[in-house]
Amino acid sequence: MLLLVLPTFEGLSIEGQRALAVFVLVMTFWLTNIIPLAITALLGMVLMPLLNIMSVDHTFALFGNKAIFFILGALIISAALYYTGLGSRMAFSIIKLFGNSPRNLLVGILLTAASMACLMPEHAVAALLFPIVMEIALSLELKPLESIYAKLLFLSMAWGAIIGGITTYLGGSRNLLAVEILEQKYNMSIGFFEWIKYSWPIPTLMLIFFMLLIWKYFKIDINNIDKAYSVLEDKLAQKGGLSFAEKKLIGVLIIIIFSWLFLAQIIHISVTAVAGAVLIFILKIVVWREIEEYVNWGIIIMCGGAIVVASSLVETGATSWLSNQIFAELDLSIFWFLSLLALFTILLTEGVSNVAAVAVVLPIAFSISDIYQLNPIIITLSVALPGGLAFMFPMGSPPNAIAFSSGYYKIEDSVKLGIILNIAGWLIYMLVLKFYWPLLGLRF
Repeated sequence: MLLLVLPTFEGLSIEGQRALAVFVLVMTFWLTNIIPLAITALLGMVLMPLLNIMSVDHTFALFGNKAIFFILGALIISAALYYTGLGSRMAFSIIKLFGNSPRNLLVGILLTAASMACLMPEHAVAALLFPIVMEIALSLELKPLESIYAKLLFLSMAWGAIIGGITTYLGGSRNLLAVEILEQKYNMSIGFFEWIKYSWPIPTLMLIFFMLLIWKYFKIDINNIDKAYSVLEDKLAQKGGLSFAEKKLIGVLIIIIFSWLFLAQIIHISVTAVAGAVLIFILKIVVWREIEEYVNWGIIIMCGGAIVVASSLVETGATSWLSNQIFAELDLSIFWFLSLLALFTILLTEGVSNVAAVAVVLPIAFSISDIYQLNPIIITLSVALPGGLAFMFPMGSPPNAIAFSSGYYKIEDSVKLGIILNIAGWLIYMLVLKFYWPLLGLRF
């Protein structure tokens, strides 16, 4: 908490300095697990009004962020998939398709998540796959916080969605936001297929890298997945055909997926998720007791507190000040300026939402890039694509939060593996910047 007693840094408000101090404190507590994660989030929230960083009303209003309600709705939908048994059927299909070995199943989940995230928001992909992966973990009787394979199952699901989500506009709203900022500033745009043309090498190479890690380096603590196959097969044999509850749930899922795919610009995906959760109760597909048992309420509190703390950095100008401090004073070659810009965005999006990271960094990057007379498109891509690659913390992206809610791994686990992917993502970006984009006319 040294930041609280130091003189205010030049150009940074007292509220911004205090927000930075709270952010560092909360992140330290999350990493060390000194107190429960959800309680750390509440601590960050109460420090906002106590330190006069934000008002009480505004602090608690931020807790009701749409991302929180998306996660809540997604977990209720997942609970319905689990309790009706429809998730078991889906899990069995995944295992039959990819499950001839533990490593192949991980790769199958990774590629399934990445492919789906090219067509719908990565949040939605994680929500749909979560109960399937949970069913596989339960059928294998994997022990929470102990099983290496269980950790890899959920991380493959989340990280596949995140990696695939940067490929198209459909994977995440930050992509469209970046293009909107580009249009407002320079009256230029990037078309849907043009975006794919620029982006595809990064997710492709990252998926290959992750698959190599799965195949060659990760220790797998189970020999086969035959048990999951037999358990799910017996379970489905006892259930027989689709129950009435499963049929009703399939109808609800069709509506939800249709809205996520085609109506996301009209109805926000969080509204669809909550509406789907309400419809599940109206149709009596599940009862509230089942939801209480299934949903990890701690993750809701933790993510809500994280949004409050991260929002304080943006609203007090702390992130803008930090960006300016890093870039305005540096005398770098164009290549290293762009590379550092990408690295800064990757690190920033681990602590604040990727939409906020793009909204903060891109205008600053544009103003600095005018000095270099760079193509604005290359700046947009250098912020938006790395800005979607949050792997370490549950608060970095909803897929991470959904996976973490499983209770099968600790934050330290995702940090240790996530930092490897962060570094890989940065290096892959640099290769694309140096060798691929110039072939498309994006020279620097």
